[in-house]
Amino acid sequence: MSIIRTDEQADAQVILKLIIETADFYRSMGELLTQDNINHPLFEIAQEREAYVEPFLKVVKTLGELPVTPDSDKELVEEIAGKLTQLLSTDYKNVIFERCLKKDAVLAEVINNTTLGEQSAEVKNLLDSLNEHLADTQKHIR
Repeated sequence: MSIIRTDEQADAQVILKLIIETADFYRSMGELLTQDNINHPLFEIAQEREAYVEPFLKVVKTLGELPVTPDSDKELVEEIAGKLTQLLSTDYKNVIFERCLKKDAVLAEVINNTTLGEQSAEVKNLLDSLNEHLADTQKHIR
């Protein structure tokens, strides 16, 4: 493992971190919106998103890097912000959905700008699948 990361190594780390962060965010916002609906769509999205963690862990390790973990303090602040939104906003569901989609937009931008797909056909297919999942999520939430 080198001190200096290649663009592909950095992108793989960022993608992995964002996958975990967005899955956690969807799950915590799903908990806020659940009340009577135990099978809220945000839980399904979080579960689908988590399916990408292991494959991207493998990509990161294949590139000779150690996986990073999301900032737990940042996640806690985002969860508190969601709770405040629920308390203070009259249209809190749409506000929370928009926050989810903004987080997805960051992940989509990294995926669309990375050269990581040049590593192998398997990595390219994984990136394409994740991008498709993000597009499906956007359609599902809107």
